[in-house]
Amino acid sequence: MDANKDPTAESYWTAVGNIIRERPYGPGGAEIRYGTKHFAPGTKVYIIDWYPGMCQSIVVVGLHRKSKRLITISIDVRLVENLRPKVCYNPTAIAKFKEHYRPIPPCNNSRIDSLTKELAETMCQAIPHWQQNYKTKFVESSPMANEESDKTQGFLARLWSFFRF
Repeated sequence: MDANKDPTAESYWTAVGNIIRERPYGPGGAEIRYGTKHFAPGTKVYIIDWYPGMCQSIVVVGLHRKSKRLITISIDVRLVENLRPKVCYNPTAIAKFKEHYRPIPPCNNSRIDSLTKELAETMCQAIPHWQQNYKTKFVESSPMANEESDKTQGFLARLWSFFRF
């Protein structure tokens, strides 16, 4: 723990990642986009929730690229890189965590107490597998994935469909 951090301050464990710098976009990945619509490239995001059955989206809290305010949003799992478990001490981010986990009648299943070190480590281990499986499923469903006659064209098509978002 850092000497600057107050041990009595409220804190929660989360998985932390960065928004990817570049991503192919458009038909055949012809265009390169930087970051996402809501986040600038390299933005630090706190991963506070996920959809384990779907393996495609995660809920993150991060600094919006235009308003410069923290937002909570569900994004594609492929848009995050450099995952690591970390303790969050930022009071504004913690307020967003609490807003996301507030009890909603009649079901009070969501609890902020679930943000533990074990969950953060589990997310850091599982999300890269989700990313790989998501890309693999997309490539296998592509019509170009089964064509082996033109190896150069097939390789490039599979490569672009692998990185297409």
